[in-house]
Amino acid sequence: MNLTLRKQIFLSYIVMILFSMCVGGYAIWSLTELTTLTSDIILNDMSTAEKLTKLQDSILAQDLYEKRYLTLRQSEAENQFWSRSRDFKSLLTEVSSLAPALRPNIANIAAYHDTYTRFFAEEVAHVNAGRQGDAAAVSAGPLKRNFDQVLFLIKDVELKTREGQSHHISRSNSLGERSLVITITLSVVTVVFGILFAYLITNHLTTAIDRLKAATHSIRSGDFDNLPEIHGADELADLAISFKEMSARLKELEEMNLDANPLTKLPGNLAIEKELLTRLNETQKFSFCLIDLDNFKGFNDRYGYARGSDVIKWLGDTLLGIKKELGTPEDFLGHIGGDDFVIICSPERVQAVCNRIIEEFDHGITGFYDPEDVKKGFIVSIDRNDKPAIFGIMTVSIAVVNTDRTLIREPKEVALKVTELKQYAKTFAKSLCIMDRRRQV
Repeated sequence: MNLTLRKQIFLSYIVMILFSMCVGGYAIWSLTELTTLTSDIILNDMSTAEKLTKLQDSILAQDLYEKRYLTLRQSEAENQFWSRSRDFKSLLTEVSSLAPALRPNIANIAAYHDTYTRFFAEEVAHVNAGRQGDAAAVSAGPLKRNFDQVLFLIKDVELKTREGQSHHISRSNSLGERSLVITITLSVVTVVFGILFAYLITNHLTTAIDRLKAATHSIRSGDFDNLPEIHGADELADLAISFKEMSARLKELEEMNLDANPLTKLPGNLAIEKELLTRLNETQKFSFCLIDLDNFKGFNDRYGYARGSDVIKWLGDTLLGIKKELGTPEDFLGHIGGDDFVIICSPERVQAVCNRIIEEFDHGITGFYDPEDVKKGFIVSIDRNDKPAIFGIMTVSIAVVNTDRTLIREPKEVALKVTELKQYAKTFAKSLCIMDRRRQV
């Protein structure tokens, strides 16, 4: 059959388009599979691994509080043990929902954990009955064995999770390589009918697939900052943006987890600085409140570290309750460390918030002192020169910088101003809120 040049060119284009459609169809399927695998890795495998790490932290915390209760017989240690036990069971439920294949293993962990808590209850009963020897025997015997078994089973599940993650990653790599080979093969055939079109398609697809593979490797290795770039305005570029958004979120969660104060679980210095910098960049009007305890060191030296930690934990819970009651979801509460806390809220609410903090602190702090010390109104402890000194009942000093009155350009200016106000507030022997009311233009 004789064909005119126009028909030959038309037929060639038809064949080229068919091959191009084949290439595009296969590429879309491969990318869909790759996206599914990537979602499994990021949303399921990594989340499961993170929760397993929290499970280990939780059971180790329970063991710590069990030993503390056995030694000190503090009801607070017992309460913390049961609180961590509830957290442990909640995390088990979450892991079970994320990884159905691990449910038999999770059920096994739950069974041993129930036995572990049952033996702790038996230990508590012995302590309450004054049978310290029997309590110690339970702690060193069946309680310890069940703890070791729970920890072993968690590590075993963690190993299985990592093996599953490696399998997904290996499958992702295999899929990417196979897609690359088939795409190139089809493209070579297409080159016969249109070198330019074939080059553009294959180069775009193979580069995108390679970079998506590299992104998967980067996320797996914990490198959230150096993800490959995929330029364009198509699905591949959208997928690259999704990778970056997920990477940024994972990095933020990791930093928040590492930065959070271990005692109060409140955001630490990194989160405080980030929050402050964000509000300054957005030129928001806000009040920065630094909350500091007076005579805390004397209290700590007089009553010990454990009771001092109870005060810090109570203050953190009190501030959180006040923030929920008088604040909004946009307000921020952080823990710098030690007895220093930070609240960032709107200037309209700062006076009410500070008044409530002082009211609840002065009302509740005496509960941490011995009755005879409360009656005297002071304690005798060691000052910073290691000499005996008299310290009054703890008070709270609040230093407030309002950006609607004071011109602030960067976070360190806030730190300098609020430190100056705090030092002034500490010169008064009572709970006090000092605000920078100097208006600057």
